[in-house]
Amino acid sequence: MGSDEPRRKRARAAEPAADAGLGGLYDFLPPPDPVKDEAAKVAAVKNHLSRPKLPPEDKSKVVFLDVDGVILPSGSVDMITVDGLTLPAKTTVKESDFSAKALGSLRSIVQQTGATVVLSSEWRRTDQLRSSINAVLKAQDIPTIKEWTPIFQPRPEIQCRNPIHAWCERRAREIGTWLKAHPEVTAYVALDDLDFDWADSYRQTGTPWMKIRSVHTDDRICLTDEDATEAIRILTYPPSDPKPNRAAFLTSKAESSMLASTEDSGPDRIRLG
Repeated sequence: MGSDEPRRKRARAAEPAADAGLGGLYDFLPPPDPVKDEAAKVAAVKNHLSRPKLPPEDKSKVVFLDVDGVILPSGSVDMITVDGLTLPAKTTVKESDFSAKALGSLRSIVQQTGATVVLSSEWRRTDQLRSSINAVLKAQDIPTIKEWTPIFQPRPEIQCRNPIHAWCERRAREIGTWLKAHPEVTAYVALDDLDFDWADSYRQTGTPWMKIRSVHTDDRICLTDEDATEAIRILTYPPSDPKPNRAAFLTSKAESSMLASTEDSGPDRIRLG
């Protein structure tokens, strides 16, 4: 049996040669075609150039942009939690991580209204995160972000009851403070996967009513054409504040929710935003 071992080893070594005629793993693919490749590049450039030209910036109109769940599908980027704040595991993201359709819808809003984009997302917290978002916007011919909302702390009395509601209410206050510093703004819309009905439920004097001036996106689908149409409508025909009876209802709702269970506010929902 010992004398057969070298023979078996030689036979196994020779096996790949017997399969040589079957080709490699990617041999079924057609060979590179320089002409077609060049045509594809030209088509991509043509598609980019065929986009409608953006109008001059209208500083009286503002889009408050969230990132996660609006242009970046939930789960697209690995996250880590630092001091209770969820941030990307890396400080840069790839354009391919984002929803091309959502970015197109965002561009459509800007193209039809001339609105300025202001970052309200947690992605505004560092220069690297903001630069990463701007690189993606620039690649899609969307004006880069030059301004962002301030960063506040959540109200403790809401935080202890429902962190998600506290997060949303904080974002509304941040937007309100930015608006007070920019009186030239007469129309605005918030694109967010947070439901601003939560923020309105805890609204204090001086904080704007947000639900009627927001578009609530599906965090996995992101911004759709229908969402963009609604955003354009809000910017074109700015809504009025809710009537007093609606305001009273929301205040009552907030008081009730302070005593309600918060089982729906699990940690899996806390993302970058």
